[in-house]
Amino acid sequence: MQTPRIFIVDRNPIHNSLIKYHLNINKFAQVYTFPNGQECLYRLEKNTIPEFIITDYDIGNYTGFDFLRKIRDHYPEVKVVYLSSIADPVLAMKLLEAGAADFIVKTSKLETGISELIKNLRYMLKEANQL
Repeated sequence: MQTPRIFIVDRNPIHNSLIKYHLNINKFAQVYTFPNGQECLYRLEKNTIPEFIITDYDIGNYTGFDFLRKIRDHYPEVKVVYLSSIADPVLAMKLLEAGAADFIVKTSKLETGISELIKNLRYMLKEANQL
């Protein structure tokens, strides 16, 4: 299978770079970063559709729910994964109920959250290939 296309949306450029780096060294080659939801949505409108969007909850001009709703309404095949520093289980459950594929908390050690992210992406890819 071809490596999946992944979009990362995070206002923090260091987080964008670090997540992309870890995905690249784990054989995810098609990784693109965006500083806000608006730029990501613009790319989607130009018909570049990823398999996954990894996003923080707070991405500037959209709330996590608004962004998820836009993705789910227009691109339901895209799996949206939240990688956020907000450790709120109620928020996580509401996002999952609204259609998010996963919610991972960024801990003070970002690499721990990224490891969890990579493990979960591999699981979702494996599951999709078995359908």
